[in-house]
Amino acid sequence: MSATQPPTETPFGLDANVAAGLAYLFGLIGGIVIALGGGTNRFVRWSAAQSITMWALWIVIWKGLGLLAATIIFAPLVILAVFILPILGLILWLWTFITAFQGKEVEVPLVAGLTRSIFKSYLQ
Repeated sequence: MSATQPPTETPFGLDANVAAGLAYLFGLIGGIVIALGGGTNRFVRWSAAQSITMWALWIVIWKGLGLLAATIIFAPLVILAVFILPILGLILWLWTFITAFQGKEVEVPLVAGLTRSIFKSYLQ
């Protein structure tokens, strides 16, 4: 009697840490390619799903700030956000892809919960 191990197939035959790192490294597109590339490795699926959620959310926030910048009422907040958000995005991007390439699972605060709710069936 042998114990069955969880499936560890990865997309495109890549090592799990490389596939997860690439999902974060190339942002929204990387997450989509890795997710569509198949594979059953939980770590890689999580990384692809979180990358998609994180960068789609980033695009929505950035575009929303662009719309708010047109109004004078929110101008000071938008100007502050325009300087802080790119730095935050760079730090987030570096942290996620470096940590994933090291083979460690990353859970971005606030984004992780949203990812679990959006990709519930994909992550099972």
